[in-house]
Amino acid sequence: MPLAVIVWGIRDPHVMEHARGEQAGYASVMNMATLRAQFRHGDQEERARIKAMLGPVEIEFADIRMVVDPRDNYTETCIWLDGHPPEIKSLVALVELVEDKNTLVLDIGANCGVYSVPLGLASGDGSRVIAFEPNPTMIGRLGHNIALNNLTHKVRIEGCALSDREGEAILNFRGHNYGQASLIPVPGRMNSGGALVPTRPLSAFTHAARHHDFTVLKIDVEGAEEVVLNPMLDQAKVGGWLPDAMLVEVRHADQWDSDLCARILNSGFRQTMRAEGNALYIKKR
Repeated sequence: MPLAVIVWGIRDPHVMEHARGEQAGYASVMNMATLRAQFRHGDQEERARIKAMLGPVEIEFADIRMVVDPRDNYTETCIWLDGHPPEIKSLVALVELVEDKNTLVLDIGANCGVYSVPLGLASGDGSRVIAFEPNPTMIGRLGHNIALNNLTHKVRIEGCALSDREGEAILNFRGHNYGQASLIPVPGRMNSGGALVPTRPLSAFTHAARHHDFTVLKIDVEGAEEVVLNPMLDQAKVGGWLPDAMLVEVRHADQWDSDLCARILNSGFRQTMRAEGNALYIKKR
């Protein structure tokens, strides 16, 4: 059944979840609904105490299964807390675009698979999802969720960061949130280290589009969106490739050196949605 149809009628997630590991085993004997209520209304210290009790938890929503770790990733915390991904309007919009089409999806900043897995399930025969995720910890979680949903034949992980060049760069970690790792430097006390990761340009992967009827690009790279997309927009001026649709995180637009949104619109796209810190652009026909 399509995600867009049933996501608003998601069943109570605590009925379908399974805690894993010793810490999670302790939490599993408690009522997860009670833990969630305490977490929602708790202060920072109370939330930290609850997170310490948890471990990886399997959540099912809209016939999608995901193992999430609420302790160190905002996205996974939201899935544990609410029973579904935090950017549900954005996700549903992309699901509706790819449903039953032979689609190439470029998921740039794939996290734990919150877009790659639903889009892999919704897209039609012959589709391919390329999930870009440079964080070594998140690559493992992403791969587990891909396998959990029997998508290893359709979703491919690229363990690199997209940039404007091929090489290496430091992936900077922010606090206790692996989902906010970025090539953009993290200032002061929020910087919790980093990892040297390979970088590649988007152009190294766009040739795959010729094998598909429709292409979708989703990008969420914590402020480095223009570094990835500007070379593509430059090439488009001389006939270069562009996707049919783009979902771009715009909540960090104040960190950009250029007006990326205006550049996208001037490249032949129209904005059809702005929600949850994202903007959806569809290529004009």
